[in-house]
Amino acid sequence: MSTASGEPVTTFKLIALVVLIAVTGTVLQPARAEAMEPMTVITIVGVAVGVILIIAVVVIANMRERQTREAGDPVLIALEARAPEGL
Repeated sequence: MSTASGEPVTTFKLIALVVLIAVTGTVLQPARAEAMEPMTVITIVGVAVGVILIIAVVVIANMRERQTREAGDPVLIALEARAPEGL
């Protein structure tokens, strides 16, 4: 056997080509389909929804906190300090 340039194919190149074809065929072969139990699917979906809700709450809380800080100067309340009456 020879290549297009006329050089003979070495044993190493032939083995490498065969291994490459075998690995490519194995990777491209579709995996065996296995059914999932309904409870497993419901659990996975429930956990995903819970994670999304937690992320949404954290994002909304941070946005409101940022809006509160940017709203303006804080309101200062001054209390008059007096001596207690009736003593």
